[in-house]
Amino acid sequence: MGVSSVKVVIISLFLILGMLLAGLLMQPKGSTEAWNIKESDFPANATSEDKALFLVNYAILAPSTHNSQPWKFNISENTISIFPDKSRWLQVADADQRELFISLGCALENLLVAADHFGYSYNVTYISDDKDPSIVVELAPGTASTDPRLFNAILSRRTGREPYENQTIKDSDLQILQSLSGDWNGTVYLTSDHGLKSSFRDLIIQADRFQYSDPNYKSELGHWLSLGMMGPRGIQAVIAQLAVVFLDMGADQAKKDAALVNSTPVLGIIGTEENDRISQIKAGQTFERLWLEATAQGLSIHPMSQTLEVSDTKAEMQKFLPPGQHYVQQAFRLGYSKGEQDHTPRRPLQDVLV
Repeated sequence: MGVSSVKVVIISLFLILGMLLAGLLMQPKGSTEAWNIKESDFPANATSEDKALFLVNYAILAPSTHNSQPWKFNISENTISIFPDKSRWLQVADADQRELFISLGCALENLLVAADHFGYSYNVTYISDDKDPSIVVELAPGTASTDPRLFNAILSRRTGREPYENQTIKDSDLQILQSLSGDWNGTVYLTSDHGLKSSFRDLIIQADRFQYSDPNYKSELGHWLSLGMMGPRGIQAVIAQLAVVFLDMGADQAKKDAALVNSTPVLGIIGTEENDRISQIKAGQTFERLWLEATAQGLSIHPMSQTLEVSDTKAEMQKFLPPGQHYVQQAFRLGYSKGEQDHTPRRPLQDVLV
């Protein structure tokens, strides 16, 4: 019996060691070097394709679920096409691909803000083919019309994953953010209502406990942690993977996330009338523009999507929307960060080109 126990321990150690080595060897090339792009490097005297390629440097700095960066770009003269990279789809956490297409919308918005800043006008075509949806951006000479603060915010934007300062957000700043709803059949809903925040916190706790009891979810999350794209790098990333996969972290994660919600001055929700791919992409565009504006105001944003990844809590989230909006696409915390957050790694530009 003792020998059998020893064998189990030895085998377990070899398995863990194997995961550590495999994780380190298979971590993809990704660094924060992409964040060092300089406006002055714009190739003003180069070809149309070279200029368009330069703009993509800003698109790939967009946020995405699990920092999966699920996008591909094709450039042909003055046309930039954006495609979903299904190899980076979170099949457990994002079973309906809602977050994948919101991520595409975020990348698109960065691209458009950068294009405008460098003197382009543009026409965007949303191709809603369910089998292979894509976005086509046609560039033409123009003049800058977007607030340059938004362009500068692309490089300074970060995710505020820590508790927020106990500081009220100015009504005038909230009104600017609220106005970003635009005319795309969607809405930005910002609330500081204590009852709604408490209800959201309870749903977060429920969703966390459900997800961390699902081995498939834990395996998928562990995989993305091991790639070093979600914060920890190298051996720390693999240790984070092992902790998620082998330990029961549901209660601790729920407690941590509840504290984050409790510290939040304002809860944000983006909703749409429809739930098709174009609506999700446009929700992503609005979310990123809001994030850039918030960054310019000195505010921090933290997406909290787990309530939309679990069917029971997702149904309850619909009750948070004002009348006329039927689908919650994104939920997030909004407030003043207590400290500077690090940038997350990015895939090399050549890796996202078709």
